[in-house]
Amino acid sequence: MTTMTFTLPESLSAFIDAEVATEGYASGADYLRALIREQQARKSLRQMILDGAASGPCEAVDEAYFQRLRDRVRSGRNAAE
Repeated sequence: MTTMTFTLPESLSAFIDAEVATEGYASGADYLRALIREQQARKSLRQMILDGAASGPCEAVDEAYFQRLRDRVRSGRNAAE
């Protein structure tokens, strides 16, 4: 694990302290790690959406599509078939 040291204005430090106290984080470092993980997840999701949009046409995602998926799951077949 890498250690990072940085300086924050008092207002940001107070905000982090309040979040730790009210949201159940163990420390300010835990709070910052959670924020970074959330940002990573947002970026990953955004890239998946962009990749999907660029992948070309696909079948309609409507009630019939979801029914076919449910039928595959119920029959024990892989939904990706």
